[in-house]
Formats: sequence, structure tokens, C-alpha cells
Amino acid sequence: SSCMEKLLSKDWKEKMERLNTSELLAEVKGTPEGLAEKEHQLSTMITQLISLREQLLAAHDEQKKLAASQMEKQRQQMELARHQQEQIARQQQQLLQQQHKINLLQQQIQVSACISVGPLTCSSLHLLLSDFNISVSSGQLAHQCCPGDSKD
Repeated sequence: SSCMEKLLSKDWKEKMERLNTSELLAEVKGTPEGLAEKEHQLSTMITQLISLREQLLAAHDEQKKLAASQMEKQRQQMELARHQQEQIARQQQQLLQQQHKINLLQQQIQVSACISVGPLTCSSLHLLLSDFNISVSSGQLAHQCCPGDSKD
């Protein structure tokens, strides 16, 4: 990996551009035309290597950006899931509290209605409670608040 990092270092391109291929080829024996052709080939290869290096760097940067984007999306999804779980827990707690209040109100209605209107109206109280979808059996109603009214 460190070898690759050296190849991809920023100053590598500059070093390759400053490289004078004619100086390197001066010591090599051959015809001037042959040397010129070899110099041209080396120059072309260097240009290709520089281009490849730039492509690799760009691809690496793009890959980093993509990974960071995916991590951010995953973080946001986890945060959303956490908020939803918290909201569900709050709603469940509210439902439990409301159910408890309903139970208390049912008890208060049963007791206060029987005390204020007397035992003759337990059947009408039962009808009133059923209108509000509050389920109380006739036996419970008669037993809890109207012990004298067994006609329900």
C-alpha cells in the first residue's frame, strides 16, 4: 500500500514532468532516429502513466465520497428508526394512561350515578354506558351500585 501511495503522491507527477528523457538517452548508443523514436515512446508512456495516475486518484476520491454518503444515509436511517421507536413508546404510554383514566371514569360514573339517581335507574345507566361503548355487564352494574335492582 505504501508503494502505491508513493506512486500516487502529488509530487510524482511533477518529478515525471521535469524528467529530461534526452539526458537519459544520451548515454544509450544508437542512431539519432532510433533514439528519437525511443524518446517519443518514453514520453508517450510517461504521459499515459500520468493520466492513469490521475484516473486512479479520481476513482479513489469518488469511492471515498460514495462510502461517506452511504455512511451518512445509514446514520440518518438509524436516527429515524430511533425517533420512531421513541414515538411509539410515548404513544403506548399515552394509551396506557388514557386507559387508566377511562377505567377511573367508569368507576366514578357507576358510583356517582347510582348515588345521585338511585337504584331504579341502573338499567338506564347501563344503556348510557353502552352508548359510549363502555362495557359493563348488568350483573356488575347491579352488584357495584344498585344492589337493590336485580331486574337488570
